[in-house]
Amino acid sequence: MVSKTVDSKITIPAGDKITVNADNSLNVPNHPIIPFIEGDGIGVDITPPMKKVVDAAVNKAYNGKRKIAWMEIYAGEKAVKTYGKDKEGKDSWLPLETMQAVRDYVISIKGPLTTPVGGGIRSLNVSLRQELDLYV
Repeated sequence: MVSKTVDSKITIPAGDKITVNADNSLNVPNHPIIPFIEGDGIGVDITPPMKKVVDAAVNKAYNGKRKIAWMEIYAGEKAVKTYGKDKEGKDSWLPLETMQAVRDYVISIKGPLTTPVGGGIRSLNVSLRQELDLYV
């Protein structure tokens, strides 16, 4: 399901990566870069206000001393529009670059994703969980 791409489509904002310490605790800088996937359908409507609410909460909690640097990454319909086809000629529903960003930046947020229609394509939500080994 993860598509391989050649050219980077992600713009990295000014800020710092969150890192994981040896004891698995997080080291969160004052200006962490947080990747987000806008999502499909209502994602376009709910992601911008979500970012505003989170920004306001961080601002209030840290008296303006911390600020999130939001970094858009792509999955779903927006990924297909942004990346087009992969090397195998398939739609890029879940680009490798997106998965790498999720791994590299430790914390990320995603909106709702559509389930692609067609043979051999599974739910993007299931693909993300399996690729990242996220099971409850």
